[in-house]
Amino acid sequence: MKGYPCYLERDGEGRWAGFALDLPVYAWGKATPEEVERSLAKGLALALLAFQEEGRPLPPPGRPLTPEEEGERDREGYLLVYVEPHPVNPTSLELRRALKASGLTAREVAKRMGTTPSALSRLLDPFYFGHSLESLRRFAQALGGEVRVQVVARGEG
Repeated sequence: MKGYPCYLERDGEGRWAGFALDLPVYAWGKATPEEVERSLAKGLALALLAFQEEGRPLPPPGRPLTPEEEGERDREGYLLVYVEPHPVNPTSLELRRALKASGLTAREVAKRMGTTPSALSRLLDPFYFGHSLESLRRFAQALGGEVRVQVVARGEG
């Protein structure tokens, strides 16, 4: 997937902010431009997920910036950068889908799992990549379901 052009700027107090041109994604109050870019990458990923969940077509990313444009400031002093959406974990997305389909609350599932709501929240976080097979098993059991693992090798389609 291509990234999206974003503008970054520094405010009068030395903090950084930014926004995407193609999606309603903003970040502000960061110490460095890199922190803004990381926030924008996560925001872009979440915005694209929202489009998918709503069944809306994904906005195409802007054209890649040329090396001359990358990091160039425009007339208003904005810094133009190219930001790719942060990767999301399909396991977390599947857990979110299953929770929603179950009709249970996250608090009830956490209780059934014998864990805290914050620990369950971490499992549902699309940017979390530390799921254990045991936590997946407990989650499925709390929903009255089961875990199925499928590995598809290249060429198996």
